[in-house]
Amino acid sequence: MLQQLAEKRRSRSAAMSGRMDERQALAAVILWKSGHFDTLDIAAVLHCGEDAVCRTLQAARHVERGRA
Repeated sequence: MLQQLAEKRRSRSAAMSGRMDERQALAAVILWKSGHFDTLDIAAVLHCGEDAVCRTLQAARHVERGRA
């Protein structure tokens, strides 16, 4: 029982979501900038973790401000 709970928790952790490829990252930024989608919607459409979408958007903001 305890092991099953740990497995469920681990499956939701940030370390398990993986990375996005370049096309997914570009799509995430475009969808976000449209103003019609939240990070959960974008993650569902792109079949990736919401945390990966959030990290991608944060990186895009960083680049946009000229801090690359």
